[in-house]
Amino acid sequence: MDIEKLWEILYRERNTASLQELPDRFCEDVRDYIAKLETEKEEADETRKGFLEDEMRNARMKIEDIIRRRIGKIIKLASSGMDTPPKGMLDEEREMFQAVKSQVEEGRARIFAYIFGKPALIRSKPQKQEKTHTERYNEKDNDDTDNKHSNQYDMVRILENIPTFMGTDGRIYKVGKEDVIMLPKTNAEILCNRGVAMRFEAYKRERGERIR
Repeated sequence: MDIEKLWEILYRERNTASLQELPDRFCEDVRDYIAKLETEKEEADETRKGFLEDEMRNARMKIEDIIRRRIGKIIKLASSGMDTPPKGMLDEEREMFQAVKSQVEEGRARIFAYIFGKPALIRSKPQKQEKTHTERYNEKDNDDTDNKHSNQYDMVRILENIPTFMGTDGRIYKVGKEDVIMLPKTNAEILCNRGVAMRFEAYKRERGERIR
């Protein structure tokens, strides 16, 4: 690694929208290059030392510019919904991509649920640490399930297929038409007001009236 190679890498990052592929040992090579300049500076005379200090300062500026531009591209890619990191990323950049992607998805879901009061689309699969609520209830189990949930939840029957959403309890809900499920009261009220769900007690009364 030298100042010319750093300039070439920076030039490509500046002039292309895509993330450029870096050498596998980019970080190690840059670190060795800076260390070499430091060693040379300690042994150089005053004139040579001045040139080496200028080169080190110039090299650091280029390195910082390269990393800054790449981070901007990585954040843009991660927030666009891309599922897998593109080729050419350093190991540290891949970790950054996954972390940003996870935070963006979680934040988007929470903001949409809070502001709009309706299910928020989640484009990619939930992370392993997220709890998914896929438990479905049959009508014959209603009396048992009523005793297992607090007054903060309502049992509803889903009338239409709806997108996956995050409940006010922080859980991810995946439900489909005809599902009977316990939901946080706020989410249950929102879905019922939108006409895509019916509180189960109302559904049972309606069905009983039809039978009579």
